[in-house]
Amino acid sequence: MSPENEKKVIELLAIIYNTIDWAKMRTRHGSYDIFNHRVRAASRRATLYEAVSKLANYFGLQSLPQEAIVITQELRPYEREVLNKLYLEHIPMSMLAIMRAKEMRENARQKELVFHVPEEGLKS
Repeated sequence: MSPENEKKVIELLAIIYNTIDWAKMRTRHGSYDIFNHRVRAASRRATLYEAVSKLANYFGLQSLPQEAIVITQELRPYEREVLNKLYLEHIPMSMLAIMRAKEMRENARQKELVFHVPEEGLKS
């Protein structure tokens, strides 16, 4: 798999990871374990669309952000390669995605801090 496609897969998984409401998950296992196990299980589907849908369903997601769909469409010509990589290397791919998801959340927090204007500053 090309490094560019690998980055897209990681980005796709990171977006999905960040979409999950982990507070609602009731389990004795950690979120990392659950995520990488379900990534592997979803990778056994026949197509990338089926795998992404199954992964979303595992976590009770009814929809995904548009960015996830765009990336899925870009990866579709390589779906067999993507699904095989996720099956064989689910732990490193999932962990890279989780690391990317944390980075994305931190970047969003930083932007929020930079662009936050206190309400009292808006009053005249």
